Amino acid sequence: MPDSPPPTPPTTGSPSEFRSHARRWLEANAIPRGADGDFSASHLFTAKSLDDFWIRERQVFDQAIDWQRRLYDAGWAGLSWPREFGGQGLDDWAEDVFAEEHAQFGVSTKVLSVGLQMAASVLRRHGTEGQKARYLPPIIRADEIWCQLFSEPDAGSDLASITSRAVITDHGWELNGQKVWTSGAGVSDLGLILARTVPSSRGRSGLSCFIVPMTSPGVEVRPLREMSGAYHFNEVFLSGVGVDRDALIGDEGDGWSVARTMLSSERSAIGGGTSGRSVGDLIRTVHSVTAPGERPGPLRRQSVAAAYIRERVLDLHTQRARVDSPASAGSIGKLMYSEHARLSSSVGLEALGMASVAGDDDRAAVWQDRFLFSPGLRIGGGTDEIQRNVIAERGLGLPREPKPPESGA
Repeated sequence: MPDSPPPTPPTTGSPSEFRSHARRWLEANAIPRGADGDFSASHLFTAKSLDDFWIRERQVFDQAIDWQRRLYDAGWAGLSWPREFGGQGLDDWAEDVFAEEHAQFGVSTKVLSVGLQMAASVLRRHGTEGQKARYLPPIIRADEIWCQLFSEPDAGSDLASITSRAVITDHGWELNGQKVWTSGAGVSDLGLILARTVPSSRGRSGLSCFIVPMTSPGVEVRPLREMSGAYHFNEVFLSGVGVDRDALIGDEGDGWSVARTMLSSERSAIGGGTSGRSVGDLIRTVHSVTAPGERPGPLRRQSVAAAYIRERVLDLHTQRARVDSPASAGSIGKLMYSEHARLSSSVGLEALGMASVAGDDDRAAVWQDRFLFSPGLRIGGGTDEIQRNVIAERGLGLPREPKPPESGA
């Protein structure tokens, strides 16, 4: 539990009053967007070597941790979380309003989203009261960093095919297996892992979810180099890793329900995150390459306008999802954002012309990183094809896609 109740924001009156207070606090405490020190897109960093990446990754996480703690100390963190777990206990609209204002500044807690959004959602819905009291307060204060251990080399989009195993022992559980595409594994304190507790089970049955300390003996993290030169993703090997009995989240064998909560939160985090707000940066880039006193050409204005519309629709979708909570809201948001990121980064590079591929133009580096990062957004949290299936089946009620016939049939 927190040492003392979290501070309360200046007011929780009407949304417009709350927005005004949030904006005034951010103007006094946050870095302006585009100013020196802007770290709103710090999660897209690259490096020339693995050692350089580790140094930069630690810096990026420390920066986000410091900012999250400032938010907590001032009463702006966990606005809709219960107060007994460090939040403010406000209505969901307060989160939306603050997120909109927060995204206008050069700050971000994106690298902490696995804990703040995904693990927190799992714990609040499936965790015991003891687990909530133990893990939620450190998450909101950024005292503990989380990662997700779901995908495997032979079970990416087909998550129900995982083979990692958890066997009950006299002291708890023993975990064995291999995970891949784990963001931030090297700096995380805790991981949420999906493993099979019934060896003979197949598909979604026989799966369970556990909390595993990433410093446990038998946990090995191996970074994966990306085409951008970054090492955001990792392979994680687990060999005889022991965890306590109370590391189980939810009921044994009900891991798929936990995984669905996690994946839904992940898709919402990707689709509704502040990294999606690139239009302001795009407008500044276009103006920087336009001669003084002139206007950008009509095609470029049209591209920027399209990016603005996509971003505004994303905002409106996020607000609607909090009210209506359609079954496929997370998938819709993620699909929209992955497309937005790809198109917007392409426009940014196109506006810079040759400077986007030649020389050391700082403006180009930002858009290069976003462009090279965007294909991963179409895969992480479920591929675009998976999202379309979810939208069709859960959102529109269409029948499931038929499975291919068995070989020899």
